[in-house]
Amino acid sequence: DYLQNVDWSRTQAYGLGLSGLYINREGRETVGVVSPSEARWLADEIIRGLLRVVDPKTGKPAIAAVHRREEVYGDSGYLEIGPDLIIEYAKGVRSSDDSAAGRVPEEMFSDNTSEWSGDHIMDHEAVPGVLFSNRPLRRSARSLRDMGAALLAEFGIEGFPPQQD
Repeated sequence: DYLQNVDWSRTQAYGLGLSGLYINREGRETVGVVSPSEARWLADEIIRGLLRVVDPKTGKPAIAAVHRREEVYGDSGYLEIGPDLIIEYAKGVRSSDDSAAGRVPEEMFSDNTSEWSGDHIMDHEAVPGVLFSNRPLRRSARSLRDMGAALLAEFGIEGFPPQQD
C-alpha cells in the first residue's frame, strides 16, 4: 500500500517516515517533476506554510522548526539520500503512524490514543534527550553527535572521532 495511489506526475513534494519531506526532483526521483531551479523556491514555500500550521485545539504552532538537509547532515551520503526538509514538531504534536506508513489520514489533527513510550521526532529544544548511567562516562557526551564515541569508549574503543574538549 505504500504510496501506491500517488499521481507522481502532479506531486511536487511528499513525506516519508515520521519527519522527512522530499521534493519530487527531476533527475533524482523516477518521475521527478520539480526542476533544480524550482526546488529551492518550493522548499521555502513549504517551510513558510508549515510554520503557519496551528493546532486547532490549543491555538499553538504545531511545527517548531523545519530544517534543510544541508543544515542537518554533514555526511555526503545523507545529503544524497536524506530528506530535503526535516520537521521538528512542537511539544504535544507528532506525525501520525498512518502518515509514516504512506497513508493519508482523513484529519490533519487527531488525538493519539495508542500507547507508546517515547519518540524521536520532537523539537529537541522542547523535549531534550537524557542518558542515564549508573557510573560516570569515560568520555563526555555533550550532544547526540558525541554519543557514539562516548558509547564506544565505554567498551574500550577510543579515537572515533578525536575528542574536542
